[in-house]
Amino acid sequence: MKKVTLLIASLAIFATVSCKDKEEATVVEKETVVVEEPAPAEEENDGTSISVNSDGVEFSTKDGDKKTEVEVKDGSGSVEVEK
Repeated sequence: MKKVTLLIASLAIFATVSCKDKEEATVVEKETVVVEEPAPAEEENDGTSISVNSDGVEFSTKDGDKKTEVEVKDGSGSVEVEK
């Protein structure tokens, strides 16, 4: 009698396990294309700028093709003129 009960229980478990819905994993692959464009070269605008801080003074001016820069730091100075 125990063998018949064990056989029926085994068949019931087997039927339950085999009838379960199977989940299939879907794999979605995406291909990403990255297009890099070079940044446009920044052109220095005409004008005058001055900067004063604890390190010293910096002065620059630009007018068309002419450019002048003056830096004074810690008692030393430099002047650069471009035409």
